[in-house]
Formats: sequence, structure tokens, C-alpha cells
Amino acid sequence: MKPEINDIAARVVDLLMDVVCVVDLEGNFVYISSSCKKVFGYTQEEMLGTNMVNYVHPEDRDKTLAVAGQIMRGKEQPYFENRYLRKDGTTVYIMWAARWSENDKVRVAVARDITEYKRYERIQSSMYKLSQVAHQASDLSELFQRGHNIINQFIAAESYVVAMAQPGNNRAKLAHCMDGKYQPKDSITLSERSALGEVIRSGRPLLVSTVKEFALQLEIEANSESQDQGNWLGVPLITRDNIIGALVIRTSRADGYSRHDLKLMEFVAEQFALTIERKEYEQKLHHMASHDWLTGLPNRLLFNDRLDVAIKRAKRVDEKLALLYMDLDGFKEVNDSLGHAKGDLLLSKVANRIKSCVRESDTVARMGGDEFTVLLTEIHDHDAIGLVLEKINNAVNKPFVLEGKTVNIGISIGVAVFPQDGQEREQLLHVADNAMYDEKHLRTKQKQIK
Repeated sequence: MKPEINDIAARVVDLLMDVVCVVDLEGNFVYISSSCKKVFGYTQEEMLGTNMVNYVHPEDRDKTLAVAGQIMRGKEQPYFENRYLRKDGTTVYIMWAARWSENDKVRVAVARDITEYKRYERIQSSMYKLSQVAHQASDLSELFQRGHNIINQFIAAESYVVAMAQPGNNRAKLAHCMDGKYQPKDSITLSERSALGEVIRSGRPLLVSTVKEFALQLEIEANSESQDQGNWLGVPLITRDNIIGALVIRTSRADGYSRHDLKLMEFVAEQFALTIERKEYEQKLHHMASHDWLTGLPNRLLFNDRLDVAIKRAKRVDEKLALLYMDLDGFKEVNDSLGHAKGDLLLSKVANRIKSCVRESDTVARMGGDEFTVLLTEIHDHDAIGLVLEKINNAVNKPFVLEGKTVNIGISIGVAVFPQDGQEREQLLHVADNAMYDEKHLRTKQKQIK
């Protein structure tokens, strides 16, 4: 005897990847295919006779009931999305196609699990956002903070640490640290049990479901008992085959991290590393454009800019500043007799001595050749200027040893003070330059008399 067509149809439905269900007027399941176990985690026996809204994600229940009402009024819903809670508590994204059967007073619906599609969609969106952040961030601090905000949208990251390796030693600088218990430190030693240390040393990703073997360095230093809790995911920061640091996140969630999470974090690390490399390159270019290649001091361009800024501030707060213009006495003779290499070495040593005579807030610059300038800000009396002049004269007049050769030089210094000697940059430079040449001329005459 041939099997009933209904039995054949039921077996075919059970073979489908999608879930087919029938819901009565009150919203109870009167039929559901066996694929419900794969999609929702519940068996047919567990779901039959229960109300469908009980399985809907709490945040989606109102909109689901509203759509159900529309279907019961005869409006088909071929593409309706909502979220359900699986038996294990995880969220599953569902796309529904449903219609109302007026004769039977039931809703007939087909549910398709689109969780993987949604995850892929979120990942694509997050990757795009990360790429944008990587190109738009004004500095690395903004990059790491905004990157963390994006990561938190798709991966649990209760701890989030970006560490930069310090070449030549077993230490790392915490460039960014988001943790409820700890504050960033300038530098840490990388323990053998450190997740950061393991990733930086190996250059390989780290995915562990327990931290008994690896812990965050901060917790090791604090002897924290939380070392044995949570799950870790760490990825190296690599630029041109150099391991420059690591990005490590942690969660206490039982399900921990997956290989999908690891792949996504590797993309994050790649964006971070590329941006770090680009920012460093930009900084080098900016430094080269604004600093003297030999001494490392600000060049004329940067000095003029700082002088303009200082003048504007001095006008605003009604304070004095001083400009020192300097030229070395006897440098040409050293350069001609010992060669340009030793002349360059002498200029570098002079630059270091001048820098040692002023405050960190003051600016020392090389204007070209053997001419230097110093910008002194927040000057309260002329005695302070005189003290700096004395220090520089004493420092430069001491003998210099250039690869075994001892040489002696002097220095002529001209001074211009804002506001009495000028209100603008060019005026101050002109006054200081003339004063410097007057002093040099006076010293030359004194030597001739002797």
C-alpha cells in the first residue's frame, strides 16, 4: 500500500534546513519541524503547545507581536527579521516568511537561521569602520580608544590592552589599557607567564580558554588571584616583519572566544600596525622638515614658528621674552684645519652644551652654518637673561675634544627682548643679529689690540 501523501510531505519537511511551523490564534505552536532542534536548541516535543513569543528575544517581542497582528489581518510578511533565544541562552537571528490561513485560523511560517549572515554583515561593517578610524584618527590614543569601542560591538572585551615592544629589552610600554582594576603604566617587564609577553616574543596569535598558563602582566605584578579566570585572545602587531607589540583582550564569559573572533582581531591588529607605521613615518617626515639633520635641533622654519607663537602669547599675557642670536668664534679655523667631519662633530657638541644651559621649555635652534638661536620665554627680569648668557659663554669657552683633538672656540651672543626691542619676529631677529655682530666686532678689535 502506498504511504499517505501527508506522511511523505512531513518527512520531506523534516529534511529541510529551515524550520516550518504552524501557530494558532493564541500564538501557540501546533506544528513545528524537527529542524527546530538545530536552530533553536529545543526538540519538537519541548516546543509544541508552547507560545512562540516565549522564545523571542525580549527586545524584539513588541515588534514581533505587531507583525503577527498584521499577518492575521491578511498582510503577508515574506521577509521579517527578529531574534530568538536558543535553549543555551545564545541569540539566533531569524528571517521569517509567514502568512495567515483564514480557513484554518493559523499562521504558517518558515524560519531561516541567518545568524552567520548577520555575523558576517556585522564583521564587514566593523571592518569598514575600523579602516575609517585607522585613516581618520588624529593620533594613536584616538585610534586605540575608537578601536576598542568598535571591538566591543561584536566581541566581549572586559580587558583591552595595547602594548608596544621596547627593542633591546624584555619590556613593553602600555600604549592603551582599558581594565576595571588597573591603570596604564609607562613600562612593564614581560613575564614568561604574561599573555602580552608570549604574543610579542612568538609573533603568533594566542587563543586560550584558561589563563592558568598565561595572565595579563598587570595582574602578575599585582599578584592578583584573578589570573585563573577568564579567556584570552592576543594578536601581535607586525609591521614589515617586525613585531612592534601586541593587542590582548580578555573576557570572563564561559563561551570565551572563537576562531572567528581571532580572525577579526587579526584584522584589527593589522589596521593598528599599519596606522602606527604610517604615523611614525609621518612624524619622521615632519621631524626631518622641521629639524636640523646634524644637531637634531629645530631649524630656522620651526624656530620662527615657535617665536611667532611665543610673541602672540607674550602679548596676550603681558610678559617678556628674550631672543639670543649666537655665532661661534673660531669655528672656520677648526673646520678648515681639521676637516668638515670634525667641524660637524664640533657643531653637535656645541648644540648639546647650549641645550644644557636652558630650560626644557626654552627653544634652542640651529639657523644654519655656525649660527644658533635661543628663545627664552616667561622672562621676569633681565638678571635671568644675564644668567643664561653667562652659562652659555662658560659652556662654549671650555675646550672641546674631537676624536683626540682638543680645540678651543668662543661665542658671540646678541640679545633682543620683547617688547622693548621689537613687537614682531623680524624686528627681534634684526636687533639680536646686529647686537651679535657688534659683539663679534668688539671681540675682534680687542684681540687685535692684544
